[in-house]
Amino acid sequence: MDDEIEDFLKEHEICYDRFTFDKIFRFLLRNDFDHEDAKDVILYNCSLSALVLQERIYNRFYYKIRVENEISKDLLALVNEAKINHVEKIITDLINKQ
Repeated sequence: MDDEIEDFLKEHEICYDRFTFDKIFRFLLRNDFDHEDAKDVILYNCSLSALVLQERIYNRFYYKIRVENEISKDLLALVNEAKINHVEKIITDLINKQ
């Protein structure tokens, strides 16, 4: 492994969320790792949460991660849901103030 990859992994050795996992995984794919090798490198070099292990490794979601996608579909849905909830809270707060 070259120094750039080793440095990147050291910066991201704690991986407790799916966003970070996908970031590391895409970085490895861009550096000519295949999906299995990228998974193995992450398992060897990173501390993973139970959520990441289940959602990305155990459920084999890592096979769906593509370099050309900036964000995975499931995470995009999560971000959109959070935005909707935030807007709904703002609207509810405005209505309750009147």
